Amino acid sequence: MVSSAITPKRTIAVLIGVAVIAVAAFAVVRSGVFEPETVQGAIPGPGSSSPSASASASPSATPAPEPSASPTTPEQVKAKNIADAKARLVKYYETTAQVANNSYKDWERKLVPFWGSFEIRDSMGVAYAQSLDAGQYTTGVARIESVRPTGYKAPEPDYERVNFEVCVDFSDVQTFEENGAKIERQAGVPTRYYLQYEMRHHGADRGWAIDLEERQVERAC
Repeated sequence: MVSSAITPKRTIAVLIGVAVIAVAAFAVVRSGVFEPETVQGAIPGPGSSSPSASASASPSATPAPEPSASPTTPEQVKAKNIADAKARLVKYYETTAQVANNSYKDWERKLVPFWGSFEIRDSMGVAYAQSLDAGQYTTGVARIESVRPTGYKAPEPDYERVNFEVCVDFSDVQTFEENGAKIERQAGVPTRYYLQYEMRHHGADRGWAIDLEERQVERAC
């Protein structure tokens, strides 16, 4: 089982610090393995000579559904959990955009609560720290175009898992060096593709967090 402790809250630090590398066909943040050259936006972008960063759900993107206030049936509980997990994922993108657009200042306090496992926290944290040290920043936001639930498990109350397939468009995100020089994307790299997420509820004190992220750059959306 993926570790559920990152202390009080898990903050989703987004990795950044990337060398110029050709885009891999499949990127994964899993069990501590991260390939930053395949990401873009608040998550570093493919084809960037440096980390790209800044992702968010725009007002025109898929809105977070309103969860049921007091579910009573198993179906209602499931629907509320999926809605709550989705809302948390959307908030994650909004927060990464705010942090990246503000030169990654205070990223740890703002982002760590979104992470549900030590593996993803450590992988993402290194990149965010590097971008902060380099003085980089971004403009624009990544747009969540669609969110589709693909799995649901409820081994016990308050520790449910939800899987999502998410289409994200990073084309509006621009990354800059501390001196204002734009970091160009490598020609031909994708800006819109699917990402797979596994969200897990970590108990009443911590709520929903991201335990797993897989970036499927080869799958345009």
